[in-house]
Amino acid sequence: MNMELPAAQIAHAMPGRTRLRLPDRRGDADFLASVASGLASLPGVFDVETRPLTGSVLIAHFSPLDELADAARNAGLFDLRSAPAAPGPEPKVEFDPKLVVALALAGLALWQMSREKIVPPALTLLWYASNLGGLWRYDATTDGE
Repeated sequence: MNMELPAAQIAHAMPGRTRLRLPDRRGDADFLASVASGLASLPGVFDVETRPLTGSVLIAHFSPLDELADAARNAGLFDLRSAPAAPGPEPKVEFDPKLVVALALAGLALWQMSREKIVPPALTLLWYASNLGGLWRYDATTDGE
């Protein structure tokens, strides 16, 4: 009898804790209960929780995951398929402190304008904000050329 084992996929893994999904067995409480008892009997597994509604199995283990996957396959529980490539690290958001200051100065300039203090406070703040924001640069070394 050559039955194909249900496919399991790694939903989340970290050392000692792995969540598997068996999408083809979602809702099959009896099957997931048998998987839980089969996994609990494996060496290196100390806790197993199942969620029949989602078809997930949470395994707390000491053994390496590849050893558990082999033991589960040999026990006829499921076949752990290779996990999809893990997403890369989140892109790091970097900001230019000058731009933040420029935006703050522009906000202050708008506030001064709302108070009808346009000259000199608002214009001065806009001048500094535009220089820091890189809208244009005044270079004193080229003055007079």
